[in-house]
Amino acid sequence: MIKFFNNRQFNFTSKFKIANYISLGFIIIGILFFFIKGPELGVDFKGGTELIVKLDSKFPNKNKIITYLNQNDINYSNVKSYGHDKVRILFDLDFNEKLIKSKFNVISYNKIGSTISNELKYDAMKALFVAVLLIGLYIIIRFDWYTAIGGIIALVHDILIAISMLIFFSYEFDINIIATFLIIMGYSLNDTIVVFDRIRENISEYSNMKLDETINLSLNEILARTLITSLTTLFVVVSIYVFGGASLKGLSFGLIVGILSGTYSSIFVATPVMMFLRDKYYVEENEREA
Repeated sequence: MIKFFNNRQFNFTSKFKIANYISLGFIIIGILFFFIKGPELGVDFKGGTELIVKLDSKFPNKNKIITYLNQNDINYSNVKSYGHDKVRILFDLDFNEKLIKSKFNVISYNKIGSTISNELKYDAMKALFVAVLLIGLYIIIRFDWYTAIGGIIALVHDILIAISMLIFFSYEFDINIIATFLIIMGYSLNDTIVVFDRIRENISEYSNMKLDETINLSLNEILARTLITSLTTLFVVVSIYVFGGASLKGLSFGLIVGILSGTYSSIFVATPVMMFLRDKYYVEENEREA
């Protein structure tokens, strides 16, 4: 596989415009899903009580549990299968806790008040903002401002794609999803830095080469390494998704989307943004300095 890609000479820059339209289309669809369907918030972010009950002879499936709750006028917000032999019940309002615990085989109980859930939402947003800010500063110090903008746009792109897919497939947004976003940002940044490093090296080595030619050369040189790294990481995350249990489904699915999007964005989002800004401002900046 490495030899195959090492012998390729793909013209990446000629596909940048098409890739931009594809990315923009995904983001617009994601925004529509966000406003039409909206994210399904977990108990971490909206407050309430989460019960995980084990299925038994009295309640052998999810439908039996729903029927019982409805017949006894017990308010609940959601009932979902949780693995092969468990069901998770979410309650927004107060409920007869003693009755539930006496009727069901409760194996997990988690209650979060509205104050704590609001604090978690605030802390989650703050963590994402600080991460983006620090990443931008790091790229500016290591490279330059237009490279930093390309990297940050790629990170935002990857997070938006992950959010869109999570909403589309009805995965719940809980504290694990915030961890997923931070991991995606780290992975995407690592991939983007590798691409930018090779472009910088080749710009210095082939100073007489046009920028688009240098970028094509650089991307072809790192293509095999990028794909192999992404595939090996993807194998691990897919294994977690398949064998990791219900509690890790949302996290692992988000990572799968993030790895695919991060690999794509380092080439087709971060690089064209950097190329456009460098083409537009690099000469002007050097003329001013001279």
